[in-house]
Amino acid sequence: MRASPGDTIAAISTAVGPGAIAIVRLAGDRAIEIADAVFRGSRVLRDCPTHTVHHGRVADADGREVDEVLATVLLSPNTYTGDDIVEFGCHGGALPARRVLETLLAAGARLARRGEFTERAFLAGRLDLVQAEAVLDIITARTRLGLESALGQLEGELSGRLSRLRETLLDLRAEIEAAVDVPEDEIEPPGPAAIVARADDARARVEELLSRCDLGVAVREGIAVAIVGKPNVGKSSLMNALLRRDRSIVTALPGTTRDAIEEFLHVSGVPVRLIDTAGWREATDAAEEAGVERARAAAAGASLVALVVDAAAGVDNEDAAIAGAVDPARTIVIGNKLDLGKAPGGGAFGLDDRGWAGAASVSALTGEGLDDLRRLIASVALGEIPEGEPVLLTNVRHIDALRRVDEALVRAARLVERGSPPELVAIEAREATLALGEITGETTPEDVLERIFERFCVGK
Repeated sequence: MRASPGDTIAAISTAVGPGAIAIVRLAGDRAIEIADAVFRGSRVLRDCPTHTVHHGRVADADGREVDEVLATVLLSPNTYTGDDIVEFGCHGGALPARRVLETLLAAGARLARRGEFTERAFLAGRLDLVQAEAVLDIITARTRLGLESALGQLEGELSGRLSRLRETLLDLRAEIEAAVDVPEDEIEPPGPAAIVARADDARARVEELLSRCDLGVAVREGIAVAIVGKPNVGKSSLMNALLRRDRSIVTALPGTTRDAIEEFLHVSGVPVRLIDTAGWREATDAAEEAGVERARAAAAGASLVALVVDAAAGVDNEDAAIAGAVDPARTIVIGNKLDLGKAPGGGAFGLDDRGWAGAASVSALTGEGLDDLRRLIASVALGEIPEGEPVLLTNVRHIDALRRVDEALVRAARLVERGSPPELVAIEAREATLALGEITGETTPEDVLERIFERFCVGK
């Protein structure tokens, strides 16, 4: 691990820039000593009780005042990191906080590394790894649903489920290994049916967690929706209407959009990355050709494709050619310009029925049908979004580990059913336990831990 528990570390814990206040955090065995060396107030901080706030000033080694501050004293062990902590609330802005930090470093603290405060909390057992990663998810949450999910993980909702699952796996593994290590006349080994039943019970819990993993990842990372179609069907107008502001340039001239334009929209609590693309057609110059190629690439890489056609004019060969180039299972057909009337042709506006994921009629000009379109995007891309669901797997690392747990349990059950030696079954039970431990930190490789905490900001 990167952490050096004996060091006292310091960092600015608030965002850089103008603001009302800024927080400089100091944590470690010498936190109170170093804070007292720079703090000038009515009381010495080492004599102050924990979880108290004291007014004073920070001064450098030459006695020059650095800033007026509020010093919050937090004594071990009931702190975020488990260390003694002093937090200096100083005036907002980059310069006051930086000057306070420089003064603390000169007095003996070390500049914290990225994520080192949370890393110390993990090492001290204040948080497991799921909760530590939830701290970062709270900071980076872009929607209400994402924030609620991260808060639930920080409070231990996912950790509790994983802990109960781990107990089941440990019991299963202990029974199997006891049958291997202890003579049969001293212990009654569990029968094949009992082992398979226990493995199936554990698998049911794993599969319940995995059942909404696509939604969980979308909540955390968002989904990409590529808006495609021939020129002048209203792709840019539709994007602006969905965003409720002008983001893409709209003119009556075809080929106005030459490059992909991206912007985020929140749909049902999930960040949606809208990609407005150039019109697909035979290009008239190199710039337009590059734009069409980028449109094709955006459609190929997006979670969902929104194929826009002119609902009033109906489809033509150009529309049909674009329709033939996209995956219908992840494409919704949008008939725009509903304010000009709707051409005959059924739900897909005259396109052949290729098993489209959905269809919607809208008017980007008047806003008609846009709410229905938002609901369609959510239902097609995300499926049913549960009300008040407390536990979502939002982290790809967690999902991968749980899938390996499931695979190991499947192999264990098959070995039992084939009458294989219990030693082989025990190996699979051990693999399942180790994979689960990677999620909460018990068996996570050190290089993975380093990558996780390096994603944090310095002050967290």
